Amino acid sequence: MASALDDIAFLANSENRVQVLETLVDGPRGRDGVRDRVDASRVTVARILRECEARGWVSRAGGEYEATPLGEWVSGAFDRLIEEVEAGRRLREGLQWFPSDQLTFDVRCLRDAEVVLAREHDATAVVRRIVEFHRSGDRIRGVSRVAAPVFVENQWELTVNGDTRLELVVTPGALDVVRSHPPSVRRFREMLDEENTDCFVHDGIPISVGIVDGTVGINLVDEDGVLRGGLVSENETVRAWAVDLFERCRGRARPVGPEEITA
Repeated sequence: MASALDDIAFLANSENRVQVLETLVDGPRGRDGVRDRVDASRVTVARILRECEARGWVSRAGGEYEATPLGEWVSGAFDRLIEEVEAGRRLREGLQWFPSDQLTFDVRCLRDAEVVLAREHDATAVVRRIVEFHRSGDRIRGVSRVAAPVFVENQWELTVNGDTRLELVVTPGALDVVRSHPPSVRRFREMLDEENTDCFVHDGIPISVGIVDGTVGINLVDEDGVLRGGLVSENETVRAWAVDLFERCRGRARPVGPEEITA
């Protein structure tokens, strides 16, 4: 007896079968009308129509074929399956660097997330996207395990030369990176002198996450701490997760004053 997997395989193993069914979901057509929409021979189309009819997905009246309600249902379900699998394929490389103990929400909440990955031909793509992301709103809240001069410069421009509200929780190691770069020291001290900037330090930050207005950016790093990619999501569940992480880290952190940022 045929199983559901047999029907899935029937469609998955032939793009022509999918196209024939989708064509008839759009409306009734004769055999030649179906061939106009499907790049297949007359014999192939005829065979597919017979096979779909045998499954109850297609019915024939006179010289025309049309999708049955069952056929419409199966076609829609198959399209959704493809969309879900495609979303999983798009996410899977980035998710290998997402700490499993921090993925406390349903991973399907990331199905529409933007995925940015560092590539050999464009290693700075992730850094550029983070800078662009920070510039996309009026309020930045974040927890960060890393620091870099380019990020400090960008945040300085947004807060000292602009009016962006910045609330940042960083690890002691991230502050050490700032202290090791004299231009960043000057920029960071100037930022902390501004009323729109608050910085805190906490050594228990598990992952770097930014919240710009209502959008979340997640930095993905490998086991050596190298930035490998990022996710950008507007999903409400992801946003709630990010806000909770930020508030927990800030609640355990201590404030950082300008006098602590010295070369």
